[in-house]
Amino acid sequence: MTAPAPGTANQVPPNDPSASVIVVIGGDGPPPARPAWLLIGPALTALLGVYLLAVPFGLVGRVMQRDVHLPDSGIPGHLVAYLLPALLAVPVGVLVGRRWPSAVALPAAVLLILGTLLTALAPGGGSLLFGRVLTGIGAGLAWGVTAALVAQMRLPRVWVAPLVAGAVVLTVGFSSAAAGEFLTRGITWRMPFLLAVPLEVVAVLATAVTGIVALTRRPSRPAQPPAAPMT
Repeated sequence: MTAPAPGTANQVPPNDPSASVIVVIGGDGPPPARPAWLLIGPALTALLGVYLLAVPFGLVGRVMQRDVHLPDSGIPGHLVAYLLPALLAVPVGVLVGRRWPSAVALPAAVLLILGTLLTALAPGGGSLLFGRVLTGIGAGLAWGVTAALVAQMRLPRVWVAPLVAGAVVLTVGFSSAAAGEFLTRGITWRMPFLLAVPLEVVAVLATAVTGIVALTRRPSRPAQPPAAPMT
């Protein structure tokens, strides 16, 4: 009996069903399909990011500008401070979130909490600017992870997802601006930001729990049969 040629021992035939398992575990193939419940935490964080983006428009922004003594260009500047880091963070959320969605979504939700608290409790324009930057980074990461997870759901009509997402974003954006103006008239401009913190904590807990469940349900590497002795 002749020995196998070098590099051909223990190879998996192309038509072997276990080949796809080995490819996925080894990381050379496409990411596996994700369960829908893994979206709970990242999607909630992404929607809160849209809410926090839209809140400073209208009356909230004007009262904020007067309260912390911002210049006339302060509100547009803080909008850029939110959107620019968010747009830069979206590709990171997509690329890294394809493999490790919970590991990206959890820091994103934590950044959202820190940025929201820093914005709501800001005594001046500098801390308010820094809070908006942190919030933008967290929102951008969450948007990217959510997009990556939706793409991995492999739904039969995946074109429906962008339409639904666009409708939800528009609804959340308009309603958050209206809610912020209503709360500002009755209480203070800081209240619309503070009300988002409990939901952000829920997003952190949901992301952590679903991530742990997904980790425990991950299939283990199949046992390799012992190599045949060479004769």
